[in-house]
Amino acid sequence: MQGIRLRFLALALCLPLAAPLSAQQAVELKQVGLSKWGIGSADYSGIAPLGDNRYAVVSDKGPADGFFLFRIDQSATTGEVVSVYLEEFRANPSPQLDAAGNYVRDGEGIAYFPSAGTVFISGEGDQEILEYAMSGQLTGRRLNVPAIFGRQNIVANYGFEALTYSSETHRFWTTTESTLPRDGQAAGPQYPAAQNLLRLLSFGDDLQPAAQYAYRMDRGKKDDFGQTYVYGVPALTALPDGRLLVLEREADISNGYLSSQVVCKIFLVDPSQGWQIDSSTELSALDPNRFLVKTLVAHFTTKFTPFNQSFANYEGMCLGRKLTDGRQTVLLINDSQSGFGKGPFRLKDYVKVIILP
Repeated sequence: MQGIRLRFLALALCLPLAAPLSAQQAVELKQVGLSKWGIGSADYSGIAPLGDNRYAVVSDKGPADGFFLFRIDQSATTGEVVSVYLEEFRANPSPQLDAAGNYVRDGEGIAYFPSAGTVFISGEGDQEILEYAMSGQLTGRRLNVPAIFGRQNIVANYGFEALTYSSETHRFWTTTESTLPRDGQAAGPQYPAAQNLLRLLSFGDDLQPAAQYAYRMDRGKKDDFGQTYVYGVPALTALPDGRLLVLEREADISNGYLSSQVVCKIFLVDPSQGWQIDSSTELSALDPNRFLVKTLVAHFTTKFTPFNQSFANYEGMCLGRKLTDGRQTVLLINDSQSGFGKGPFRLKDYVKVIILP
């Protein structure tokens, strides 16, 4: 009875309830270069577990429209990655091309849908979330994305990146990388005082919209922007109990590249404890207490300096293996822009492990 009273009081006062996962921060393991296993550079932007240490990985500038199949083996006791094997690429035989012959989709996020044995891929180029057979061919099905998320309604290059699915809750989750123009200004050099306001959107197994929730990002930097600055949410990971991990990523590439860095923060949110919104909700006027309560789980920075060349732009995140002590691991994969380099500045491909408490 006391627990019920406390829960009711917390909801009435809009206070966050304690969650076991947020009792302490996660353990962060050192990132490991994929070149260690002879895997070449790419533009990896999304990853999804298929089971049995196998993963589907999407590249936003892949050899074609489709996805890679990886095997990633982790130590059962430490969570460390012990081997990575790139099996093959599964291509869509009928990709959509623009007038210049470029792939239109720009695949960013990927989620495995086990009941159908298919994957869904979110495309930032078309703002669609389409279903692919494991052969790589489109099935013709898609998530029924609300009109406010349409390609004409986003900030260019800040559309759908994140995508995840939970077979326990039967929910897909996605969001735009940054604020929709109708909801405010996208944080960055043009609007340095802006704070990104996002809509976390879920879909059911019927591929229809299920719920929306308001999410407020931390404030990014306000000055001293480099030649390239990107701030948004590139990845979500659904937990079996219905909660979500949200990756906030702030990448700043300086003029001349020296002192470039990426700041990554992983937050935990619980939609079941939040207030639902809909497409008519004005986020800029929404009561601050109606945004999801978030708890920091992990915070790390990668850099490019004369003494620290760990720079990695992490865009993909998913559940890894469970350890023998019951803890859950999370895998992150970065986008190296196909090993982009200029002078001493060279991007590498990494995989990183976070162990949830």
